[in-house]
Amino acid sequence: MSKSLRTHACEVVYALQNQQSNLDALLKKHGKQLSPADQRHLQSLCYGICREWFHLAEIESKLLDKPLKARDQILSAIVRCGLYELGWMRSKDYAVVSEYVNVTVIEGRPWARGLINAVLRQFIRKQSELKMQRHGIEALWNHPAWLIEAIQTAWPDHWERVLVENNVHPPMTLRINRLKSTASEYLQTLVAHGIDCIAGSAPDSIRLTEPRPVHDLPGFSDGVVSVQDESSQWASIALDPQPSERILDACAAPGGKTCHLLEMASCDVTALDISEQRLTLIKENLIRLGLRAHLHPADASHVDGWWDQQPFDALLIDLPCSATGVIRRHPDVRLMRSESALRSLTGMQSMILDAVWTTLKPGGRALVTTCSVLPQENDVQIENFLNHHSDASIAKLDGIPGIKTPFGIQQLPDHSGGDGFYYALLVKSPPQHDRASA
Repeated sequence: MSKSLRTHACEVVYALQNQQSNLDALLKKHGKQLSPADQRHLQSLCYGICREWFHLAEIESKLLDKPLKARDQILSAIVRCGLYELGWMRSKDYAVVSEYVNVTVIEGRPWARGLINAVLRQFIRKQSELKMQRHGIEALWNHPAWLIEAIQTAWPDHWERVLVENNVHPPMTLRINRLKSTASEYLQTLVAHGIDCIAGSAPDSIRLTEPRPVHDLPGFSDGVVSVQDESSQWASIALDPQPSERILDACAAPGGKTCHLLEMASCDVTALDISEQRLTLIKENLIRLGLRAHLHPADASHVDGWWDQQPFDALLIDLPCSATGVIRRHPDVRLMRSESALRSLTGMQSMILDAVWTTLKPGGRALVTTCSVLPQENDVQIENFLNHHSDASIAKLDGIPGIKTPFGIQQLPDHSGGDGFYYALLVKSPPQHDRASA
């Protein structure tokens, strides 16, 4: 017998509780067995639960007489799915209760049918009161305490705004392929098709009022337009590719920046990613847009095996990071990250910077970016790099919006703009003996 939509939802939430995988991968796995309508319901349900994760945990603890045993955590997933559907999705009470009671049997816990029935019915009676009460700081902001503290420390004047923005739905932003159209021309095309939109902050960007399937966008299949957050679009603008330049895009998947560079200038781009599967996404985008790049499945923290020893004119180094600037797009980030994981990430970032720096020619430039709002991965990382590389110096970033920091520019998530994103531009000095003879 095929599993119901709600059984799949409970299994996704259970996997998240145990950090078995990320949300997008779980939705892809479980969605294969569902109709398109049920896939959309599953995504809405699971994304919503992640956004309300800590609040739901607090409500669950109030409704249960005693904590569930470790071996019965699937029941916690069942409770949270039921709570969210009843309290936030306005699903029919009787259908929700009945189906989640049935899920307990499917998941091998028939003894818990009465428990799930009682908990969900109690929530129906008290939901207004329970939803209003948020006693703990984690339930109040729907973030783990360590991350709340880190953001407060990093951005004492902006931390509340960051946490609020992390909990809302992000805008859908487009990047217009300047080889085939302009933002102003395409905006008029969208308006003519009855699609509500406005110009974004980046030169090639348009922000949609309501998200919609990409294949509903005029010219998408012909490579006129792509989906890319406007903060991410500013990266290629900041690097400013020039014709015939040899450019490395490290950690490149899914390829938005790779393609944007090629749309901006007839440059020679090499794109790396450690995941061969994710490189396929870049290839698909290149084909759709009519562009070409050299793709290599490689670890950017090592140059052996992929680098031909010919130096690059410019580097775009989008470091793997905590993704704390894109929590509104990936709400499970708040569950999957930890302070210890952050320390491991910063170590990996240092290795990548050290490795790819060796491929840059003297006089070349390197743009370092992250989708993080945490200084440990941004300014602190750049300062440490400068302290260990006497041939590196900071260059000024002109025209890029955001908060100026000692070493770069930080954009914070904005409901009417882009995601949280960091940029720092480095320049490589000639060797000492070259400067001395100059």
